[in-house]
Amino acid sequence: MCGKPISATPITRHRLLELRALQWAAGVLLAAALAVLLFYLLVYVQYARALFIFPFDYDQGEGFELYDGIRLLRGQNIYLDNAQFPFYSSNYPPMYRAMLVPLLALFGPHLWVGRALTFATSLVTGLVIARAIWTGTPTAPPSLRGALTALGGLSFFAANYVYHIAPLARAHLPMVMFAALGIHSLDRAFSRAQPQAWRAGLGVALLMTAGFTKLQAVDALVAGFGWLLLRQRRWFVAAFFACLAATVGLVAWLNAVTAGQFWINVVLANVNEYDIALTWQTYAQWLRLQLVLIAGGVLHGVWDVWTMWRVRSTRPLSVWSLYFLTASAMGLLTGKWGAGPAYLIASIVAGAVCTGRMLARLADRLGACHRPAGAAAMLAVSALVWLAQASLNVHLPTSGRLFGRVAQLIGVADAPSVYPPYPYFDSAGYTQLGHFPLPEDHAQGWALVEALRNVEGPVWSEEATFVLLAGKEVVTNPTQLYNLSKNAMLDTREMIALIEQRAFGAVLFRALFYPDDVKEAILRNYYWAQRFPINGFEYWLLLPIPKEMP
Repeated sequence: MCGKPISATPITRHRLLELRALQWAAGVLLAAALAVLLFYLLVYVQYARALFIFPFDYDQGEGFELYDGIRLLRGQNIYLDNAQFPFYSSNYPPMYRAMLVPLLALFGPHLWVGRALTFATSLVTGLVIARAIWTGTPTAPPSLRGALTALGGLSFFAANYVYHIAPLARAHLPMVMFAALGIHSLDRAFSRAQPQAWRAGLGVALLMTAGFTKLQAVDALVAGFGWLLLRQRRWFVAAFFACLAATVGLVAWLNAVTAGQFWINVVLANVNEYDIALTWQTYAQWLRLQLVLIAGGVLHGVWDVWTMWRVRSTRPLSVWSLYFLTASAMGLLTGKWGAGPAYLIASIVAGAVCTGRMLARLADRLGACHRPAGAAAMLAVSALVWLAQASLNVHLPTSGRLFGRVAQLIGVADAPSVYPPYPYFDSAGYTQLGHFPLPEDHAQGWALVEALRNVEGPVWSEEATFVLLAGKEVVTNPTQLYNLSKNAMLDTREMIALIEQRAFGAVLFRALFYPDDVKEAILRNYYWAQRFPINGFEYWLLLPIPKEMP
C-alpha cells in the first residue's frame, strides 16, 4: 500500500506557489528526460534504417544466420558435417532461423528481412520493460507511474549494447525478447491472490523458446525456474519435468535427423578458450555504461532480501531481482572466444524494470501518493535518475544536419572517431558497430559482388551475403570451422584436398578466421588479387594460381 492518507490541512498561498514551482520543475525535468531518451530512439531508428538499406554483412555472421533460414525454407538441414563439402553448419539453436522462414518466403532472401525481425523483437522487449514497470507499480501516483513506465521502456534503446546489435540479423535480441516475456509472464502469474497456472505455464514455455533461440538464455531459465521453486513447488516440479522431457525429446530428434551434428555444432563446438582478463574488462565497461541501472537492480534486490528477512519468508523476492542477478552473472562468459558485451543485454532489461519499480517503492515508503509535493519531488528525482543513466550512454553520428548540431551541442563533434573514418562517437569507446555505412561502402560491396559473379565455380568465403548476392551457394562457416579445429573436432583433409586442386573459383578473406592448416593451403594455391575496403574492413579477393605455375 502507498502509505497512510494524510489528513487535509489548509494550503497557504505561499505553500501553493511552492507546490506549483516544484511541479513545474518536475515537469521540466521529465520533459528533458523524455526528450533525451526519444533522441536516442531516433538515433536507433536511423541506424536501423541505414542497415536495412545496406545489403551486405555489417557484422560477421549475419549472412550465415540468413543462409540458415534460406536452407530451412528449401527444406534442407542446417546442421551438417563440417568435414564434408560444403564444410558448413549453423552453430546456434534453430528458433530464430525458423522465425525467418515465413518472412523469407514472403519477402525474399534479403538481409533486411532478418534485420527487420530483430529490430521488431527489440521494440517488443522495450514494451515488455514498460509493461513490467506499469504492472509492478500499481500504488504509485498516476503521473509517476506513467513517467517510470515511459522512461524505463525508452531507456532500453539508449543502452549502447542494445543499440549496437539490435538491428542486426542475429539471434541474440529474439532470445532476450522471449526471455523477458517469460519472466514477465511468471511475474504476472503470481500478481493476484490466486496464482494463475496458465500464465505460469506460458512463462515456462517462453523461457524454453528462448533457450532454443540461443543457449545464453540459461540466465532466464535459472531465474524463472528458481523463482517458481520458491513460490510454488508443485508447479515447479511439473514444469521442470515437462520441460526436461520436451528438451530431451527435441534434442534427441534434432540429433537423429542431423546424424548427431546438432549436438556437435551447437553444444560441443561452443566450448571455447577463456580469457578472464577480457571478462573483467567487459564488466568494467558495463559498470561504466550502465551504472544507474545496475544500482537500481542491486537496490531492488537488497530491498527484497531485507523484506524477506523481516517477514521470514521468500515470498517477497521478485523474479526480476533474481533475473537481474543471473543476467549479470552471464557476464562471466564474456571472456569466452566469440562472446561479447551483448551477453549483458538481459541485465539491462532486468535493471530497467528493477530501477523503475525501486523508485515507485521509494515513493510508496515516503507517502508520495497522498502528498502532491511528494509526488512532484519523486517525479523530479525519477527524471534525474534516467537523465543520469542517459548521460552515460552517449552515442551518435557526429555529422549531418541534426546529429552534427547535437554533437556540437554536447561537445563531441570534434572528438576522434571511435571507428575511423566514420563520423561516430560512442561512450563505449572503440566499437566496430554503431556507425552508419557510407556510400563508398555500398559501391565497394557491389564491386565485390560483381567480381564474385565473374569467377567460375564455388567461392570459399569468410562471409555469406556477398556470395549469395553473386548467385552462388555458401561454402564454409569460418568461425565454426575455427572453433571445431581448436577443440580437435575437425577433419580438414577433404577441404585441403579441394584447395590443393584449386577447385574454388575464388577465396574471400576478411579476418582469416580459419584453421591454420586450411589458411596455409589457401596461401599455397591462391594469390592476393584485389582489395575491397568495406565497412572499415579490408576484404581480399584471392584467385587461383594458374596450374602451370608451381
